[in-house]
Amino acid sequence: MTTLTEHSATAREPEVDTVTFEVLSSALTSIAEEMGVVLKRSSYSPIIRDMDDFSCALFTADGDLVAQADYIPAQLGAMSLVVKAIIERWDGRISDGDAFICNHPFLGAMHLPDVNVVTPIFVDGILSGWSGTAAHHIDVGGVNPGSEGPELEDIFAEGLILPPVRLSIAGVENPDVISIITDNIRDPLSTVSDLRAQRAACVLGYQRLNELAGQYGLAVVSSVMRRNLDVVELAVRNALLDLPDGEGEAEGFLDDDGLDGPPTRIHAKVSKVGDTLHIDLSGSSAQVRGAMNVPWASARAGIVYAVRAVVAPDLGSNDGLLRAVDINAPLGSVLNPMAPAAVSIRHNTCQRFADTLIRALTDIWPEAAVGSSTVSFFCMNVGSTSPVTGRPAVMADVVGGGTGATGEADGLDGVDTYMSNVGVMPAEVVETNYRIRILRNEFVPGSQGTGRFNGGLGLRREYEILEHPQRATFYAEQTKAGFAPTGASGGSSGQPTRITLISPDGTETMVKTKTSTTLQPGTIVRVETAGGGGFGPASERSEAARESDERNGLLAFP
Repeated sequence: MTTLTEHSATAREPEVDTVTFEVLSSALTSIAEEMGVVLKRSSYSPIIRDMDDFSCALFTADGDLVAQADYIPAQLGAMSLVVKAIIERWDGRISDGDAFICNHPFLGAMHLPDVNVVTPIFVDGILSGWSGTAAHHIDVGGVNPGSEGPELEDIFAEGLILPPVRLSIAGVENPDVISIITDNIRDPLSTVSDLRAQRAACVLGYQRLNELAGQYGLAVVSSVMRRNLDVVELAVRNALLDLPDGEGEAEGFLDDDGLDGPPTRIHAKVSKVGDTLHIDLSGSSAQVRGAMNVPWASARAGIVYAVRAVVAPDLGSNDGLLRAVDINAPLGSVLNPMAPAAVSIRHNTCQRFADTLIRALTDIWPEAAVGSSTVSFFCMNVGSTSPVTGRPAVMADVVGGGTGATGEADGLDGVDTYMSNVGVMPAEVVETNYRIRILRNEFVPGSQGTGRFNGGLGLRREYEILEHPQRATFYAEQTKAGFAPTGASGGSSGQPTRITLISPDGTETMVKTKTSTTLQPGTIVRVETAGGGGFGPASERSEAARESDERNGLLAFP
Protein backbone atom coordinates (compact mmCIF):
# COMPACT_ATOMS: atom_id res chain seq x y z
CA MET A 1 0.00 0.00 0.00
CA THR A 2 1.48 3.34 -1.07
CA THR A 3 0.24 6.73 0.10
CA LEU A 4 -0.18 9.71 -2.18
CA THR A 5 2.71 11.47 -0.48
CA GLU A 6 5.07 8.56 -1.11
CA HIS A 7 4.01 8.32 -4.75
CA SER A 8 4.43 12.02 -5.52
CA ALA A 9 7.85 12.05 -3.88
CA THR A 10 9.15 9.31 -6.21
CA ALA A 11 7.41 10.36 -9.44
CA ARG A 12 9.60 11.43 -12.35
CA GLU A 13 8.35 13.17 -15.48
CA PRO A 14 9.42 11.26 -18.63
CA GLU A 15 9.58 12.70 -22.11
CA VAL A 16 6.41 11.86 -24.06
CA ASP A 17 6.24 12.57 -27.78
CA THR A 18 3.16 14.17 -29.34
CA VAL A 19 1.88 11.02 -31.04
CA THR A 20 2.11 8.96 -27.86
CA PHE A 21 0.39 11.73 -25.92
CA GLU A 22 -2.53 11.87 -28.36
CA VAL A 23 -2.88 8.08 -28.46
CA LEU A 24 -2.91 7.77 -24.68
CA SER A 25 -5.23 10.77 -24.22
CA SER A 26 -7.74 9.15 -26.55
CA ALA A 27 -7.25 5.83 -24.78
CA LEU A 28 -8.13 7.40 -21.42
CA THR A 29 -11.35 8.82 -22.85
CA SER A 30 -12.10 5.47 -24.46
CA ILE A 31 -11.74 3.77 -21.07
CA ALA A 32 -14.31 6.13 -19.54
CA GLU A 33 -16.69 5.47 -22.42
CA GLU A 34 -16.26 1.70 -22.12
CA MET A 35 -16.98 1.98 -18.41
CA GLY A 36 -20.25 3.64 -19.37
CA VAL A 37 -21.19 0.73 -21.61
CA VAL A 38 -20.58 -1.73 -18.77
CA LEU A 39 -22.65 0.32 -16.34
CA LYS A 40 -25.55 0.79 -18.75
CA ARG A 41 -25.65 -2.88 -19.79
CA SER A 42 -25.26 -4.20 -16.24
CA SER A 43 -27.66 -1.89 -14.40
CA TYR A 44 -31.08 -2.88 -13.10
CA SER A 45 -33.09 0.34 -12.91
CA PRO A 46 -34.72 2.08 -15.90
CA ILE A 47 -33.34 5.48 -14.88
CA ILE A 48 -29.83 4.15 -15.52
CA ARG A 49 -30.46 1.44 -18.11
CA ASP A 50 -32.95 3.32 -20.31
CA MET A 51 -32.55 7.01 -19.39
CA ASP A 52 -28.73 7.13 -19.13
CA ASP A 53 -28.69 9.07 -15.85
CA PHE A 54 -25.08 8.17 -15.00
CA SER A 55 -21.50 9.24 -15.65
CA CYS A 56 -18.05 7.64 -15.73
CA ALA A 57 -14.59 9.17 -15.46
CA LEU A 58 -10.92 8.61 -14.67
CA PHE A 59 -8.93 10.66 -12.17
CA THR A 60 -5.29 11.28 -11.34
CA ALA A 61 -3.81 9.80 -8.19
CA ASP A 62 -4.55 13.01 -6.27
CA GLY A 63 -8.16 13.17 -7.48
CA ASP A 64 -8.29 15.53 -10.48
CA LEU A 65 -10.75 14.53 -13.21
CA VAL A 66 -8.66 13.82 -16.27
CA ALA A 67 -10.89 11.91 -18.72
CA GLN A 68 -14.65 11.56 -18.94
CA ALA A 69 -17.41 10.07 -21.01
CA ASP A 70 -19.87 12.83 -21.89
CA TYR A 71 -23.05 11.59 -20.24
CA ILE A 72 -24.38 14.00 -17.57
CA PRO A 73 -22.45 17.31 -17.21
CA ALA A 74 -24.11 17.96 -13.84
CA GLN A 75 -22.38 14.88 -12.47
CA LEU A 76 -19.07 15.11 -14.31
CA GLY A 77 -18.17 18.58 -13.11
CA ALA A 78 -18.65 17.46 -9.52
CA MET A 79 -17.13 13.98 -9.26
CA SER A 80 -13.54 14.96 -8.49
CA LEU A 81 -14.67 16.57 -5.22
CA VAL A 82 -15.88 13.15 -4.07
CA VAL A 83 -12.52 11.56 -4.95
CA LYS A 84 -10.69 14.28 -3.03
CA ALA A 85 -13.01 13.75 -0.05
CA ILE A 86 -12.17 10.03 -0.13
CA ILE A 87 -8.45 10.83 -0.22
CA GLU A 88 -8.73 13.29 2.67
CA ARG A 89 -10.57 10.78 4.84
CA TRP A 90 -8.76 7.56 3.86
CA ASP A 91 -5.21 8.52 2.72
CA GLY A 92 -2.75 6.01 4.13
CA ARG A 93 -5.49 3.37 4.52
CA ILE A 94 -6.40 2.81 0.86
CA SER A 95 -5.83 -0.75 -0.33
CA ASP A 96 -5.86 -2.47 -3.68
CA GLY A 97 -9.39 -3.79 -4.34
CA ASP A 98 -11.18 -1.19 -2.21
CA ALA A 99 -14.28 0.52 -3.58
CA PHE A 100 -15.74 3.61 -1.93
CA ILE A 101 -19.32 4.87 -1.91
CA CYS A 102 -20.44 8.43 -1.21
CA ASN A 103 -23.59 10.50 -1.75
CA HIS A 104 -23.02 13.22 0.86
CA PRO A 105 -23.83 16.61 -0.75
CA PHE A 106 -21.62 18.46 1.72
CA LEU A 107 -18.65 16.14 1.14
CA GLY A 108 -18.40 16.55 -2.63
CA ALA A 109 -21.55 14.81 -3.92
CA MET A 110 -24.66 16.40 -5.43
CA HIS A 111 -27.91 15.12 -3.94
CA LEU A 112 -28.56 11.84 -2.18
CA PRO A 113 -29.96 9.84 -5.14
CA ASP A 114 -26.79 10.52 -7.16
CA VAL A 115 -24.53 7.87 -5.64
CA ASN A 116 -20.80 7.81 -6.40
CA VAL A 117 -18.82 4.56 -6.48
CA VAL A 118 -15.08 5.13 -6.82
CA THR A 119 -12.19 2.65 -6.99
CA PRO A 120 -8.47 3.33 -6.49
CA ILE A 121 -6.28 2.09 -9.33
CA PHE A 122 -3.04 0.46 -8.22
CA VAL A 123 -0.28 -0.34 -10.71
CA ASP A 124 2.51 -2.52 -9.34
CA GLY A 125 1.50 -1.58 -5.80
CA ILE A 126 1.45 2.17 -6.49
CA LEU A 127 -1.76 4.20 -6.23
CA SER A 128 -1.79 5.62 -9.75
CA GLY A 129 -5.33 6.90 -10.36
CA TRP A 130 -9.02 6.39 -9.70
CA SER A 131 -11.96 5.14 -11.72
CA GLY A 132 -15.31 6.62 -10.75
CA THR A 133 -19.00 6.41 -11.52
CA ALA A 134 -22.01 8.49 -10.49
CA ALA A 135 -25.52 7.15 -11.06
CA HIS A 136 -29.00 8.27 -10.08
CA HIS A 137 -30.63 5.63 -7.87
CA ILE A 138 -34.40 5.39 -7.84
CA ASP A 139 -34.58 5.52 -4.04
CA VAL A 140 -32.20 6.05 -1.13
CA GLY A 141 -34.84 6.24 1.60
CA GLY A 142 -36.23 9.35 3.21
CA VAL A 143 -39.76 10.69 3.55
CA ASN A 144 -40.87 10.29 -0.08
CA PRO A 145 -40.49 7.51 -2.65
CA GLY A 146 -37.65 8.61 -4.89
CA SER A 147 -35.95 10.47 -1.99
CA GLU A 148 -36.88 13.92 -3.28
CA GLY A 149 -39.35 16.50 -2.08
CA PRO A 150 -39.65 20.26 -2.63
CA GLU A 151 -41.24 20.64 0.79
CA LEU A 152 -38.38 19.01 2.72
CA GLU A 153 -36.40 21.43 4.86
CA ASP A 154 -33.21 19.54 5.73
CA ILE A 155 -31.07 16.81 4.28
CA PHE A 156 -32.00 14.32 6.99
CA ALA A 157 -35.51 14.04 5.52
CA GLU A 158 -34.15 13.26 2.08
CA GLY A 159 -32.71 9.80 2.65
CA LEU A 160 -29.70 7.78 3.71
CA ILE A 161 -26.54 9.92 3.90
CA LEU A 162 -23.31 8.12 3.09
CA PRO A 163 -19.98 9.87 3.67
CA PRO A 164 -17.02 8.22 1.92
CA VAL A 165 -17.07 4.63 3.23
CA ARG A 166 -15.86 1.35 1.79
CA LEU A 167 -18.39 -0.50 -0.31
CA SER A 168 -15.75 -3.18 -0.86
CA ILE A 169 -12.64 -3.98 1.18
CA ALA A 170 -9.68 -5.48 -0.69
CA GLY A 171 -12.00 -6.84 -3.35
CA VAL A 172 -14.69 -8.22 -1.02
CA GLU A 173 -18.09 -6.54 -0.75
CA ASN A 174 -18.59 -4.95 2.67
CA PRO A 175 -21.66 -6.69 4.18
CA ASP A 176 -22.08 -4.08 6.92
CA VAL A 177 -22.55 -1.23 4.44
CA ILE A 178 -24.82 -3.35 2.24
CA SER A 179 -27.01 -4.12 5.28
CA ILE A 180 -27.26 -0.46 6.23
CA ILE A 181 -28.30 0.43 2.68
CA THR A 182 -30.83 -2.35 2.16
CA ASP A 183 -32.60 -1.69 5.47
CA ASN A 184 -33.07 2.02 4.71
CA ILE A 185 -34.48 2.01 1.18
CA ARG A 186 -37.69 0.97 -0.55
CA ASP A 187 -36.31 -1.23 -3.35
CA PRO A 188 -33.12 -2.93 -2.13
CA LEU A 189 -32.85 -5.25 -5.13
CA SER A 190 -32.67 -2.39 -7.60
CA THR A 191 -30.27 -0.30 -5.55
CA VAL A 192 -27.80 -3.05 -4.67
CA SER A 193 -27.85 -4.37 -8.24
CA ASP A 194 -27.08 -0.90 -9.57
CA LEU A 195 -24.26 -0.43 -7.05
CA ARG A 196 -22.69 -3.68 -8.24
CA ALA A 197 -22.99 -2.47 -11.83
CA GLN A 198 -21.16 0.72 -10.84
CA ARG A 199 -18.44 -1.27 -9.15
CA ALA A 200 -18.10 -3.47 -12.25
CA ALA A 201 -17.57 -0.36 -14.38
CA CYS A 202 -14.90 0.85 -11.98
CA VAL A 203 -13.14 -2.53 -12.09
CA LEU A 204 -13.03 -2.29 -15.86
CA GLY A 205 -11.41 1.15 -15.57
CA TYR A 206 -8.84 -0.37 -13.20
CA GLN A 207 -8.06 -3.17 -15.66
CA ARG A 208 -7.78 -0.94 -18.70
CA LEU A 209 -5.45 1.56 -17.02
CA ASN A 210 -3.22 -1.31 -15.91
CA GLU A 211 -3.15 -2.56 -19.50
CA LEU A 212 -2.00 0.88 -20.69
CA ALA A 213 0.66 0.99 -17.98
CA GLY A 214 1.82 -2.48 -18.99
CA GLN A 215 2.22 -1.40 -22.60
CA TYR A 216 3.66 2.12 -22.18
CA GLY A 217 4.95 2.17 -18.60
CA LEU A 218 3.35 3.76 -15.56
CA ALA A 219 5.56 6.85 -15.71
CA VAL A 220 4.40 7.63 -19.25
CA VAL A 221 0.71 7.08 -18.47
CA SER A 222 0.92 9.23 -15.33
CA SER A 223 2.71 11.96 -17.26
CA VAL A 224 -0.01 11.98 -19.93
CA MET A 225 -2.71 12.26 -17.25
CA ARG A 226 -1.02 15.29 -15.69
CA ARG A 227 -0.28 16.84 -19.08
CA ASN A 228 -3.96 16.44 -20.08
CA LEU A 229 -4.85 18.87 -17.32
CA ASP A 230 -2.22 21.34 -18.50
CA VAL A 231 -3.37 21.11 -22.12
CA VAL A 232 -7.00 21.91 -21.24
CA GLU A 233 -5.93 24.82 -19.03
CA LEU A 234 -3.76 26.22 -21.83
CA ALA A 235 -6.52 25.78 -24.41
CA VAL A 236 -9.05 27.61 -22.24
CA ARG A 237 -6.60 30.43 -21.53
CA ASN A 238 -5.79 30.75 -25.24
CA ALA A 239 -9.50 30.82 -26.08
CA LEU A 240 -9.98 33.59 -23.52
CA LEU A 241 -7.05 35.55 -24.94
CA ASP A 242 -8.75 35.47 -28.34
CA LEU A 243 -11.88 37.08 -26.86
CA PRO A 244 -12.16 40.77 -25.94
CA ASP A 245 -11.97 41.77 -22.29
CA GLY A 246 -15.20 42.93 -20.73
CA GLU A 247 -17.87 42.54 -18.09
CA GLY A 248 -21.32 41.02 -18.20
CA GLU A 249 -24.10 40.05 -15.84
CA ALA A 250 -27.47 38.37 -15.87
CA GLU A 251 -30.15 37.29 -13.46
CA GLY A 252 -32.79 34.60 -13.51
CA PHE A 253 -35.50 33.54 -11.10
CA LEU A 254 -36.93 30.30 -9.82
CA ASP A 255 -40.70 30.33 -9.40
CA ASP A 256 -40.35 30.02 -5.61
CA ASP A 257 -38.21 28.46 -2.88
CA GLY A 258 -39.88 25.04 -3.09
CA LEU A 259 -42.31 25.95 -0.30
CA ASP A 260 -44.54 28.56 -1.98
CA GLY A 261 -42.14 31.30 -0.94
CA PRO A 262 -41.03 34.23 -3.10
CA PRO A 263 -39.05 33.78 -6.32
CA THR A 264 -35.42 32.82 -5.74
CA ARG A 265 -32.85 35.00 -7.50
CA ILE A 266 -29.86 33.59 -9.37
CA HIS A 267 -27.35 36.27 -10.33
CA ALA A 268 -24.03 36.01 -12.11
CA LYS A 269 -21.55 38.79 -12.75
CA VAL A 270 -18.57 37.92 -14.90
CA SER A 271 -15.49 39.71 -16.11
CA LYS A 272 -12.72 38.60 -18.39
CA VAL A 273 -9.21 40.05 -18.19
CA GLY A 274 -6.50 38.54 -20.34
CA ASP A 275 -6.54 34.78 -19.94
CA THR A 276 -8.61 34.66 -16.73
CA LEU A 277 -12.35 34.63 -16.17
CA HIS A 278 -13.82 35.98 -12.93
CA ILE A 279 -17.28 34.77 -11.84
CA ASP A 280 -19.12 36.45 -8.98
CA LEU A 281 -22.25 34.75 -7.65
CA SER A 282 -22.64 36.88 -4.54
CA GLY A 283 -25.81 38.54 -5.90
CA SER A 284 -27.78 35.29 -5.69
CA SER A 285 -30.35 34.67 -2.98
CA ALA A 286 -29.42 33.26 0.39
CA GLN A 287 -30.08 29.56 0.86
CA VAL A 288 -33.78 28.76 0.95
CA ARG A 289 -36.06 26.73 3.22
CA GLY A 290 -37.12 24.25 0.55
CA ALA A 291 -35.04 21.62 -1.22
CA MET A 292 -33.81 23.82 -4.08
CA ASN A 293 -30.40 24.64 -2.65
CA VAL A 294 -27.40 23.70 -4.79
CA PRO A 295 -24.45 22.07 -3.01
CA TRP A 296 -21.13 23.47 -4.09
CA ALA A 297 -20.26 20.40 -6.18
CA SER A 298 -23.29 21.02 -8.41
CA ALA A 299 -22.66 24.77 -8.68
CA ARG A 300 -19.07 24.00 -9.67
CA ALA A 301 -20.37 21.63 -12.33
CA GLY A 302 -22.57 24.42 -13.68
CA ILE A 303 -19.56 26.68 -14.02
CA VAL A 304 -17.59 24.01 -15.88
CA TYR A 305 -20.52 23.42 -18.22
CA ALA A 306 -21.24 27.09 -19.01
CA VAL A 307 -17.60 28.09 -19.52
CA ARG A 308 -17.00 25.13 -21.78
CA ALA A 309 -20.21 25.82 -23.76
CA VAL A 310 -19.43 29.48 -24.43
CA VAL A 311 -15.64 29.74 -24.40
CA ALA A 312 -14.40 26.40 -25.73
CA PRO A 313 -17.28 24.21 -26.98
CA ASP A 314 -15.00 21.93 -29.04
CA LEU A 315 -12.67 21.23 -26.14
CA GLY A 316 -12.66 18.09 -24.04
CA SER A 317 -13.27 18.89 -20.40
CA ASN A 318 -11.30 18.08 -17.28
CA ASP A 319 -10.34 19.86 -14.08
CA GLY A 320 -7.70 21.88 -15.91
CA LEU A 321 -10.52 24.15 -17.12
CA LEU A 322 -11.11 25.55 -13.65
CA ARG A 323 -7.53 26.76 -13.33
CA ALA A 324 -8.45 29.65 -15.63
CA VAL A 325 -11.49 30.67 -13.56
CA ASP A 326 -11.74 32.66 -10.31
CA ILE A 327 -15.02 32.15 -8.44
CA ASN A 328 -16.74 34.07 -5.65
CA ALA A 329 -19.62 32.01 -4.23
CA PRO A 330 -20.31 33.01 -0.62
CA LEU A 331 -21.12 30.23 1.81
CA GLY A 332 -24.76 30.37 2.83
CA SER A 333 -26.13 31.26 -0.61
CA VAL A 334 -28.54 29.13 -2.62
CA LEU A 335 -25.55 28.19 -4.82
CA ASN A 336 -23.31 27.25 -1.87
CA PRO A 337 -25.52 26.40 1.12
CA MET A 338 -24.52 25.41 4.61
CA ALA A 339 -25.43 21.99 5.97
CA PRO A 340 -27.96 20.62 6.67
CA ALA A 341 -29.83 22.51 3.92
CA ALA A 342 -32.20 20.42 1.82
CA VAL A 343 -30.91 19.89 -1.73
CA SER A 344 -32.94 17.06 -3.26
CA ILE A 345 -34.47 19.05 -6.14
CA ARG A 346 -31.39 21.18 -6.67
CA HIS A 347 -31.30 20.34 -10.37
CA ASN A 348 -34.04 22.87 -11.17
CA THR A 349 -31.76 25.49 -9.68
CA CYS A 350 -28.74 24.05 -11.52
CA GLN A 351 -30.52 24.45 -14.85
CA ARG A 352 -31.54 28.03 -14.07
CA PHE A 353 -27.96 28.76 -12.97
CA ALA A 354 -26.52 27.36 -16.21
CA ASP A 355 -28.91 29.49 -18.26
CA THR A 356 -28.12 32.61 -16.23
CA LEU A 357 -24.36 32.13 -16.40
CA ILE A 358 -24.46 31.57 -20.16
CA ARG A 359 -26.45 34.78 -20.58
CA ALA A 360 -23.92 36.64 -18.42
CA LEU A 361 -21.05 35.34 -20.55
CA THR A 362 -22.81 36.24 -23.81
CA ASP A 363 -23.43 39.70 -22.36
CA ILE A 364 -19.68 40.13 -22.88
CA TRP A 365 -19.63 38.32 -26.23
CA PRO A 366 -23.07 38.88 -27.83
CA GLU A 367 -22.05 37.09 -31.01
CA ALA A 368 -22.31 33.85 -28.99
CA ALA A 369 -25.85 34.56 -27.73
CA VAL A 370 -28.57 31.93 -28.14
CA GLY A 371 -32.21 31.69 -27.12
CA SER A 372 -32.70 30.33 -23.62
CA SER A 373 -33.57 26.67 -23.26
CA THR A 374 -36.22 25.32 -20.94
CA VAL A 375 -35.11 24.88 -17.36
CA SER A 376 -38.44 23.38 -16.32
CA PHE A 377 -36.92 19.96 -15.59
CA PHE A 378 -40.19 18.23 -14.73
CA CYS A 379 -39.60 15.19 -12.52
CA MET A 380 -42.17 12.58 -11.48
CA ASN A 381 -41.35 10.11 -8.67
CA VAL A 382 -43.98 7.53 -7.72
CA GLY A 383 -44.01 4.83 -5.07
CA SER A 384 -45.68 2.07 -7.08
CA THR A 385 -45.63 -1.72 -7.35
CA SER A 386 -44.40 -4.03 -10.07
CA PRO A 387 -47.13 -5.51 -12.30
CA VAL A 388 -44.92 -8.59 -12.68
CA THR A 389 -43.83 -9.38 -9.11
CA GLY A 390 -46.07 -7.22 -6.94
CA ARG A 391 -42.99 -5.98 -5.11
CA PRO A 392 -42.61 -2.28 -4.19
CA ALA A 393 -41.12 -0.34 -7.10
CA VAL A 394 -40.21 3.35 -7.38
CA MET A 395 -40.53 5.17 -10.69
CA ALA A 396 -38.32 8.17 -11.37
CA ASP A 397 -39.03 9.92 -14.67
CA VAL A 398 -37.79 13.19 -16.18
CA VAL A 399 -39.39 15.21 -18.99
CA GLY A 400 -37.35 17.72 -20.99
CA GLY A 401 -38.45 20.53 -23.28
CA GLY A 402 -37.17 22.79 -26.04
CA THR A 403 -33.68 24.18 -26.45
CA GLY A 404 -33.13 27.76 -27.50
CA ALA A 405 -32.62 28.68 -31.13
CA THR A 406 -29.20 29.77 -32.34
CA GLY A 407 -28.15 32.17 -35.06
CA GLU A 408 -27.91 29.20 -37.43
CA ALA A 409 -30.76 26.80 -36.63
CA ASP A 410 -34.02 26.10 -34.80
CA GLY A 411 -33.80 24.68 -31.32
CA LEU A 412 -34.15 20.97 -30.56
CA ASP A 413 -37.53 19.55 -29.60
CA GLY A 414 -38.19 17.67 -26.38
CA VAL A 415 -34.73 17.16 -24.90
CA ASP A 416 -33.25 17.43 -21.43
CA THR A 417 -31.27 20.66 -21.64
CA TYR A 418 -28.12 22.35 -20.34
CA MET A 419 -26.33 20.37 -17.63
CA SER A 420 -28.58 17.37 -18.02
CA ASN A 421 -28.81 14.74 -20.72
CA VAL A 422 -31.44 12.29 -19.50
CA GLY A 423 -33.75 10.47 -21.89
CA VAL A 424 -37.51 10.19 -21.44
CA MET A 425 -38.43 6.74 -20.14
CA PRO A 426 -40.15 4.71 -22.90
CA ALA A 427 -43.85 4.15 -22.26
CA GLU A 428 -43.35 0.40 -22.55
CA VAL A 429 -40.76 0.48 -19.78
CA VAL A 430 -43.05 2.50 -17.51
CA GLU A 431 -46.00 0.18 -18.03
CA THR A 432 -44.06 -3.07 -17.55
CA ASN A 433 -42.27 -1.91 -14.39
CA TYR A 434 -44.93 0.16 -12.58
CA ARG A 435 -48.70 0.30 -12.18
CA ILE A 436 -48.77 3.46 -14.27
CA ARG A 437 -49.98 4.02 -17.82
CA ILE A 438 -48.59 6.62 -20.23
CA LEU A 439 -51.57 8.08 -22.09
CA ARG A 440 -49.82 10.71 -24.19
CA ASN A 441 -46.26 11.57 -25.10
CA GLU A 442 -46.06 14.28 -27.75
CA PHE A 443 -44.65 17.66 -28.67
CA VAL A 444 -46.61 20.79 -27.76
CA PRO A 445 -47.23 22.92 -30.89
CA GLY A 446 -46.80 26.63 -30.23
CA SER A 447 -44.78 26.16 -27.05
CA GLN A 448 -41.65 27.47 -28.77
CA GLY A 449 -40.47 31.03 -29.01
CA THR A 450 -40.51 32.32 -32.57
CA GLY A 451 -37.93 34.20 -34.56
CA ARG A 452 -35.71 33.96 -37.58
CA PHE A 453 -35.08 30.60 -35.99
CA ASN A 454 -37.64 29.10 -33.63
CA GLY A 455 -36.96 27.54 -30.28
CA GLY A 456 -37.52 23.82 -29.77
CA LEU A 457 -40.89 22.42 -28.75
CA GLY A 458 -41.85 21.39 -25.24
CA LEU A 459 -43.26 17.96 -24.37
CA ARG A 460 -46.72 16.89 -23.24
CA ARG A 461 -46.79 13.68 -21.17
CA GLU A 462 -49.66 12.13 -19.21
CA TYR A 463 -49.35 9.57 -16.40
CA GLU A 464 -52.39 7.59 -15.23
CA ILE A 465 -52.26 5.97 -11.78
CA LEU A 466 -53.54 2.38 -11.85
CA GLU A 467 -55.03 -0.13 -9.39
CA HIS A 468 -54.13 1.36 -5.99
CA PRO A 469 -53.26 4.71 -4.34
CA GLN A 470 -49.67 5.75 -5.01
CA ARG A 471 -47.48 8.34 -3.32
CA ALA A 472 -46.07 10.79 -5.85
CA THR A 473 -43.71 13.72 -5.87
CA PHE A 474 -43.65 15.93 -8.94
CA TYR A 475 -42.06 19.29 -9.54
CA ALA A 476 -41.18 21.69 -12.31
CA GLU A 477 -39.92 25.21 -12.93
CA GLN A 478 -40.83 28.03 -15.33
CA THR A 479 -44.56 27.82 -14.61
CA LYS A 480 -44.74 31.64 -14.47
CA ALA A 481 -44.85 33.48 -17.78
CA GLY A 482 -42.29 36.05 -16.65
CA PHE A 483 -39.71 33.32 -16.10
CA ALA A 484 -40.27 31.42 -19.37
CA PRO A 485 -37.30 30.83 -21.71
CA THR A 486 -36.30 34.13 -23.28
CA GLY A 487 -35.44 34.81 -26.89
CA ALA A 488 -32.20 36.32 -28.18
CA SER A 489 -31.51 39.07 -30.72
CA GLY A 490 -35.20 39.87 -31.11
CA GLY A 491 -36.64 36.36 -30.83
CA SER A 492 -39.70 35.81 -28.63
CA SER A 493 -39.95 33.80 -25.42
CA GLY A 494 -41.26 30.27 -25.18
CA GLN A 495 -44.46 29.36 -23.35
CA PRO A 496 -44.26 28.50 -19.63
CA THR A 497 -44.66 25.01 -18.23
CA ARG A 498 -48.11 23.81 -17.16
CA ILE A 499 -49.09 20.94 -14.84
CA THR A 500 -52.68 19.73 -14.69
CA LEU A 501 -54.20 17.14 -12.35
CA ILE A 502 -57.19 15.25 -13.74
CA SER A 503 -59.25 13.47 -11.09
CA PRO A 504 -60.89 10.06 -11.73
CA ASP A 505 -64.19 11.82 -12.54
CA GLY A 506 -62.50 13.89 -15.28
CA THR A 507 -62.27 17.21 -13.41
CA GLU A 508 -59.17 19.18 -14.43
CA THR A 509 -57.34 21.20 -11.78
CA MET A 510 -54.24 23.35 -11.99
CA VAL A 511 -52.16 22.19 -9.03
CA LYS A 512 -49.10 23.25 -7.12
CA THR A 513 -46.18 22.72 -9.44
CA LYS A 514 -43.98 21.35 -6.69
CA THR A 515 -45.72 18.88 -4.43
CA SER A 516 -45.75 15.49 -2.73
CA THR A 517 -49.17 13.88 -2.52
CA THR A 518 -51.07 10.59 -2.67
CA LEU A 519 -52.83 9.98 -5.99
CA GLN A 520 -55.90 7.77 -6.28
CA PRO A 521 -56.35 5.17 -9.05
CA GLY A 522 -57.62 6.80 -12.22
CA THR A 523 -55.88 10.11 -11.50
CA ILE A 524 -53.95 11.59 -14.42
CA VAL A 525 -50.97 13.95 -14.13
CA ARG A 526 -50.39 15.97 -17.29
CA VAL A 527 -47.26 18.05 -17.83
CA GLU A 528 -46.63 20.42 -20.73
CA THR A 529 -43.07 21.71 -20.61
CA ALA A 530 -41.73 25.01 -21.85
CA GLY A 531 -40.37 25.49 -25.35
CA GLY A 532 -37.08 27.21 -26.09
CA GLY A 533 -36.65 30.89 -26.89
CA GLY A 534 -36.42 32.07 -30.48
CA PHE A 535 -33.52 33.83 -32.18
CA GLY A 536 -33.82 36.95 -34.31
CA PRO A 537 -36.96 38.78 -35.46
CA ALA A 538 -39.80 36.55 -36.65
CA SER A 539 -40.12 38.81 -39.71
CA GLU A 540 -36.80 37.39 -40.92
CA ARG A 541 -37.94 33.75 -40.85
CA SER A 542 -37.67 32.21 -44.30
CA GLU A 543 -40.80 31.55 -46.31
CA ALA A 544 -39.93 27.86 -46.55
CA ALA A 545 -39.62 27.61 -42.78
CA ARG A 546 -42.95 29.39 -42.28
CA GLU A 547 -44.69 27.03 -44.67
CA SER A 548 -43.18 24.08 -42.84
CA ASP A 549 -44.39 25.43 -39.49
CA GLU A 550 -47.94 25.78 -40.79
CA ARG A 551 -47.94 22.46 -42.62
CA ASN A 552 -46.84 20.62 -39.49
CA GLY A 553 -49.20 22.48 -37.16
CA LEU A 554 -46.40 23.88 -35.01
CA LEU A 555 -47.87 27.30 -34.30
CA ALA A 556 -51.04 26.51 -32.32
CA PHE A 557 -50.74 26.58 -28.55
CA PRO A 558 -53.84 25.27 -26.73
